Amino acid sequence: MDPIRRKRAFLPKVKTGCRTCKIRKVKCDEAKPECNRCLSTGRKCDGYEPASRTPSPGSSSSLQTQPDMFTSQAERRSFDFFQARACQALGGYFHLQFWSREVMQSAVHYPPIRHLVVALGAAYEGFEGEHSKFPGSGEPSASKHLALQQANQSIRLMNDLFQSASTSGPSLESTSSILTASILFTYIASLQGHLAQAIEHVRAGLRVLQDFETSLSEQGSSPSTYPVPLHQLRSILISVYGQVRCIINDEALTKWKRDHLVSELEPVTLFASNLEAHDYVERLHHNMLAYQQAVDFYPATTPAEHAAYDRRRHDLFRALGQGREALELLQTVSPERQRQESGITVLRIYLTLVEMRLSLHALRPDEREAAFDHLEPYLERILEDCEAVVEADKAKHTHTSCYSGLGIVLPLHTVAARCRNPKVRRKALDLLLNGARRECLWDAGMTANITQKTLDIEEEGADEGMDISSDRPKRIPGEKRVEEVKVEFQDDRKARLRFVTVESRKRNEVGIQQIVEW
Repeated sequence: MDPIRRKRAFLPKVKTGCRTCKIRKVKCDEAKPECNRCLSTGRKCDGYEPASRTPSPGSSSSLQTQPDMFTSQAERRSFDFFQARACQALGGYFHLQFWSREVMQSAVHYPPIRHLVVALGAAYEGFEGEHSKFPGSGEPSASKHLALQQANQSIRLMNDLFQSASTSGPSLESTSSILTASILFTYIASLQGHLAQAIEHVRAGLRVLQDFETSLSEQGSSPSTYPVPLHQLRSILISVYGQVRCIINDEALTKWKRDHLVSELEPVTLFASNLEAHDYVERLHHNMLAYQQAVDFYPATTPAEHAAYDRRRHDLFRALGQGREALELLQTVSPERQRQESGITVLRIYLTLVEMRLSLHALRPDEREAAFDHLEPYLERILEDCEAVVEADKAKHTHTSCYSGLGIVLPLHTVAARCRNPKVRRKALDLLLNGARRECLWDAGMTANITQKTLDIEEEGADEGMDISSDRPKRIPGEKRVEEVKVEFQDDRKARLRFVTVESRKRNEVGIQQIVEW
């Protein structure tokens, strides 16, 4: 039996109510223009679908494909490959419904999205063939050709949406289509290793989202039967933007109308599902990252500013405590399924990561790297949980995969780069090197190579006579520790890295530079 197939009995039908409550499978009070159930929980109510006798794109009966939807056997094959295999992997531990249901519904009813699903299926098959030699995988060159052809087809069709939006203003339906396309383009580029392209697709999607939300606040919402609710598209897009902010620290200096990583963390006592828990933990991590970058880029200079940062940190600790209690409760009532158990473990990893980072950022920048020595128990706990996730994947015979949502590459990088205990950091590095994982922008192999350079730099500056094979902490002077790796993409498959040590930052030096290509 497929361990991730849900039985109908667990998904009660919700025939009326707002789009948000329908997606969440909860009873809606149907208040207009926004339902009270959404407002009371801090969610955005995406309104109501217009009454219609015809099946909406969101209905399960509309998933049947027609023979004339495809112009070649290759298109049909890649579409089927995406539906049978790629969407299961992309769903990761949390987003299976988005990829296997909502994206598929969009593909059936919207030709530009259908071409992108075919392109993503081809790109994923090429990724498998290149990285894992999975039996039956297609040739990477043929997959790339089909992906490019289908992406160009989609772009031609998408031009009509852009022209309509520019002349008559953006509608909810056209905006949702464009955001879905941005997400699919991002994952296609990521699978093909075009990381600079992927990041540009994220930025473009955020600009569309920002413009639409501005017009929405001024003019109100328009009806739409688009299968994916806007709040879900926003969540997926900002999930990848959070990765951009982790990889390119200076991205935080980009001026938006508001920081997309900052959101209100409403009080929580219970999570209804792994997805709801994921959204909360990810938003907590994003808020922590935004706080951390604000403290670094805009240091407090007045008592009032210091007090504001202290209040923000206190609020994040409060949200962390509530999230941990709610996750523990979810774990006691969640069905014993591997995917769900691994998902809860991943969320626990991020709660540990947030707690550790919040503890560090009460310190002055000069003290932080040395403080990691005292936080080694956090890093060891993160490593143990990452090992559990890897073992669970092996038990499921997962050879290689590209996931969406929170994953383990970033936490493993944190352990390998920040733990100065040689055995612990090398164990984390080995997990990165041996795992063919890509979590959208976070590629395990590339991350391992960058982290290895960090280790080399630090060990060159270590005290003489220390055995790097020892399990006792290697004495790496604080001044020689790498505190940041700045990434500057120079073209699509090439980047300049700058390894900034505590010493080089104090001297206002650029750090040790390296060009990487992939």
